[in-house]
Amino acid sequence: MNNLKKFLDASYHKLELFRETAPGSFKHCKNVAGLVEAIALELKLDVDMLSVSALYHDIGKCNAPMVFSENQDEDNIHDNIEPSISYQLITRHVGDSILCLLNLEDMPRQVLEIISQHHGNTVLSAIFKKSKSKSDEKFRYRNKTPQTLEASILMIADQVEAKAKSFFNDGNLKKSDDRRTLIDEVIQHLIDDDQLDIMRVGDLKVIKRVLVKELESVYHKRVDYSEEDEEKVKSTKKKELTI
Repeated sequence: MNNLKKFLDASYHKLELFRETAPGSFKHCKNVAGLVEAIALELKLDVDMLSVSALYHDIGKCNAPMVFSENQDEDNIHDNIEPSISYQLITRHVGDSILCLLNLEDMPRQVLEIISQHHGNTVLSAIFKKSKSKSDEKFRYRNKTPQTLEASILMIADQVEAKAKSFFNDGNLKKSDDRRTLIDEVIQHLIDDDQLDIMRVGDLKVIKRVLVKELESVYHKRVDYSEEDEEKVKSTKKKELTI
């Protein structure tokens, strides 16, 4: 804990630069940190270590923030770039994040390891689909698959948060079943892709349960509440008119 405190004090300026340079990525990291904290508490893991890993896991995106969709407005630079170049630009953020943190004072080695493995050797699916290639090997991250429970948790939370935000923006996350299905699909895809081989079934069950609860609290039915309030207002006005 003391080393983490020293590291956070030494790296505060990096976090401020991250927030200013790549605000969408910074917000994503904060959201992921909230998810992993909840999971770490339930599994009795080092909450601070996981939280810091999540908060800094995409800090390398500061080097080229507009490469990443969460920092873009309407224009997507990848619409006019060859898939192979898009692949290079996007996947390098893992190494850039490590380089950004490597020489900071009291940098915990475990944080570097967790961050370096948060994409494993997964496929950069959007760019792979765009390429129309028959093989996905050229579109995989070149990193180790998660070697620890902590790295696996960050991988899962990272993908769930990004997909949940996308689904919510498209209006596809209105029901509890939608959220459960999203979480199940993300985890099953990672299992099928051999990314979560070190995970135990019991831990996965806990992670799913926590993520469902967390997404419920973040993406609750605001529309339903507003509609209910509107009905109350209409009902009140009718009563006033009849008095």
